[in-house]
Amino acid sequence: MKLLVAQKLSAGQLSPFHVFSLSRMHRYSFLPAFLLFVGFLLVFAPQAEARSPLQFKVDNQTFVYNLEWTGIDSIVEGETFIGNILKTFFEYHFNKRLYVQGGALLQHPFGDDDRIDDVDPVIALHYRAFPGWEVTAGTIDRNHPLHDGIFWEALRFTDPIEQGFQLKADTKLIRQDLWIAWERRESPGVREKFSVGNVTELRWDGLSLEGQVLWNHLGGQQNGGPGVFNNLSVAFGGGYTFIPDFEGYSFFKEAGFRVHYLYQKDEPARMLKVDENGVAVKAWVNLWGVNFVGKFWNADGGNFNSRRGDIAQPGIALAKGNPLYRADEFQEIGLYKIWQLADSVSMRFDLRQQWVLDETVEVYGVTFQWVEGFDLFEDYFRKRGKGRTEKTVRKTQSKSRLKRRIRATYPTEK
Repeated sequence: MKLLVAQKLSAGQLSPFHVFSLSRMHRYSFLPAFLLFVGFLLVFAPQAEARSPLQFKVDNQTFVYNLEWTGIDSIVEGETFIGNILKTFFEYHFNKRLYVQGGALLQHPFGDDDRIDDVDPVIALHYRAFPGWEVTAGTIDRNHPLHDGIFWEALRFTDPIEQGFQLKADTKLIRQDLWIAWERRESPGVREKFSVGNVTELRWDGLSLEGQVLWNHLGGQQNGGPGVFNNLSVAFGGGYTFIPDFEGYSFFKEAGFRVHYLYQKDEPARMLKVDENGVAVKAWVNLWGVNFVGKFWNADGGNFNSRRGDIAQPGIALAKGNPLYRADEFQEIGLYKIWQLADSVSMRFDLRQQWVLDETVEVYGVTFQWVEGFDLFEDYFRKRGKGRTEKTVRKTQSKSRLKRRIRATYPTEK
């Protein structure tokens, strides 16, 4: 976008005032309420001591994800993501409820050059307020359980980190993810960019009912340019997950379905507002550890996840959903499987075939992930008695410096 604007400025097509004059917007009335709720959790939640004061953690992904999307250029062009994402950080536990993380995330797309492409800080404060509930300030968990039509799963390869505030829960009856993520700080010459999202899922005995919202915003108050660009996506739906318990049928792990109604409003600056809605259906079955998945999408007008952009960034969508949902309809069948190669190393394989715009296209990918944690300075903390009793120390010691198995962090399928 910066290059595009610079080219237009140099050509005299846009003046600096034209590009960067921004109308004022309402400030974020939800933010004080969110901070007040976080403060309540910090003050009134029960306290307890932690077991492991300091760890060094590694989360490394090496991947290839190929979008063999040929013949559908009117909605999206094919692309291949291949590279490595390394997240390393120190984690210090003040007690069982409160801990901090500090480190860095490094991205290296293969084929660009031999250098690291991006380096982002990992700085976060986490508070486990109640069992299953956690508040985060700083680097948040970007694997939000949003529908793929609203939040494309492939973004984990291009935008693997988010900074902001987050409230998460995962209990027997509810799954909650509420967050605000800042992508760009506002200045007199640059519009701010952030997103606000929420997923609330109620579940009981296999049944699921959920609502999802994602609001993407580009605008601000300090400059007065092309105007405010908003994109709002909403999803409501539910389904059922069946986990059998049949003797002699251990190969049958799980089956289920989900039905979602999706709605989106796209409001670019100085352009017509458009809205779109559609229905997405998904069904799956897990046999022998392999997940077989079928999807169906049907929309009204083909404006979902519109890539119109606005007057300052034509052709650049503000929506974050899968671009296939720009089609009036498409169908998909596919499979994926995760192999646990070692205690901390896993491999995921994806293969999908899709029918869209009278074309047959494919998606396939492989991801290797290594997620590990190492305890540090055990003798020092044992002598200090920081957060441990002698009984706890004896119980957690082993011949290896490697203390615990940390499961892979692939995004939730939606």
